[in-house]
Amino acid sequence: MGPGVRTPTLSKLFVKTKVVYVDKYTDVTEKRVREAEERKAKELREQAERERREIQEAERRDEERRRHQQHQEEQERLRNAERLRRLQQEALGERTKLLLYRFGDKHGLRNFATIDIRDMQQSARGLRIGMFGPSGSGKSSFINTCERAVKQTIRGTCETQTSGQEGTILVQEYLDNIGSKFCLVDTRGFFNYGNEEFTAMKNIVYGRIKAGEKIEVTGEEQVDESNSQDTFTDWLHAIVIVLSAKDPLLLDGTHTTNLNTIRHFMKPRGIAPVTVITHVDRVRGNHELERIKLKASAATGSPPNHVYFIQNYHPEHEERDFNTELQAMKILNAALVVGERFVKISKQQHQYDEETKQAAAARSRTRESIDDFFDMLCQTKKIPHDRFSPTISALKREDVTTTKLLRDHWTALENILPIGPRMKTYIKDALFEKS
Repeated sequence: MGPGVRTPTLSKLFVKTKVVYVDKYTDVTEKRVREAEERKAKELREQAERERREIQEAERRDEERRRHQQHQEEQERLRNAERLRRLQQEALGERTKLLLYRFGDKHGLRNFATIDIRDMQQSARGLRIGMFGPSGSGKSSFINTCERAVKQTIRGTCETQTSGQEGTILVQEYLDNIGSKFCLVDTRGFFNYGNEEFTAMKNIVYGRIKAGEKIEVTGEEQVDESNSQDTFTDWLHAIVIVLSAKDPLLLDGTHTTNLNTIRHFMKPRGIAPVTVITHVDRVRGNHELERIKLKASAATGSPPNHVYFIQNYHPEHEERDFNTELQAMKILNAALVVGERFVKISKQQHQYDEETKQAAAARSRTRESIDDFFDMLCQTKKIPHDRFSPTISALKREDVTTTKLLRDHWTALENILPIGPRMKTYIKDALFEKS
């Protein structure tokens, strides 16, 4: 080292040296701290904005769903209102038809052109529909349902049959005061369907037991159509059989056996019963309803399309149910249809029987002798037979030996007979009254 140059000492070198340790993973500058804070704040703001938009979208979707549900509910309300309006109109139409019913409305009067139905048209009660059914079947409730549907009341007038004296039958008419030409005839008191009750039933069918009468089943005298044609308007022209869907006697086939005699009575006479099944609210499933329908059809003899289900009005149910009323009126219409058909069949058969009898009588009169004719005339008019003896002899001399010959040649023979005008009138009336 040259002269004049100082060499620093070692101690001075160590004093000036300063060591600083820096963490390379931590940015400790103020700028970077601020940038980090701003980024964090921005992220928080963006997150808040996203959450706000999500909430708004959720609210929008909820509002859209609410409006859609309100729209659907309003549409359903309008559809229900329209269905109710249509049911009301249909019920009003059916009720009006029943109130204005006159015999022949269902089949048309042209279908009765060849038979005399003046008695049915002039009858105050018109077509009579008999109601049959065991105790507990819901028959009384069905009658009340029909009354409420047609008369627009909140109560029926038929008392529910809860008990009764076996062997006693009460016959009562309903819907006979509405101005229409039909009525329901309730037959209360049938417990079994033995021979004695079957006889009573036939007497009701043929009008020998009148409304309001209470009769004892035992000892009833049997009648049939041959001796009751004069009371045809008092007959039952249609029959409705009411059974409960939960009746064990229906489900186990007992009714099918018990009603066998009645089925054999109705079928050849053209009586097609209508069957009503009540208490359907206690049945689950269409399959079970179909099984009950087939059992009821087998028991009563009704074709399946004449087996109807109905849920009757209950006494405490005062609100109108148009479905129930429409079904009740549908059943009444079915009964009127089969009733008119029965009247036609029955009157045609009676007309045929009368024509057959008249033809047989005409054939008999063709062979009737003069002696028999005058014997009958003497008995009818209380005339001594010897007063006609000269007349009989004169006719035989003219070879007039039968009633037919006498009637055919009466104009030529009248003036030669040896009797007075009064006797000739008796003969003429008897001859041509029989022709």
